[in-house]
Amino acid sequence: MPLSPQKISEVKKAFETARKGTVWTPRNKLLAVLALLYLVMPFDILPDWLFPLVGWLDDLGVLTFVSLWIFSHRDSPPSEQNKE
Repeated sequence: MPLSPQKISEVKKAFETARKGTVWTPRNKLLAVLALLYLVMPFDILPDWLFPLVGWLDDLGVLTFVSLWIFSHRDSPPSEQNKE
């Protein structure tokens, strides 16, 4: 089932909506860097070379967890915090 241009447009719009409001605080940047380091690090909880499929799934789990954390813990910029 091929993706239509309309479906691709909807996915892009959904991603942009999810991304809006995310401020890259130092904590979010650190989490993103640590997740990327975990992905490329040869030492994992479940090594990719020893357990190929399961090893990739733990990498995917870490990446998913960090992505969801960053998108769900949106901090408003300091200028908006002072408007209240």
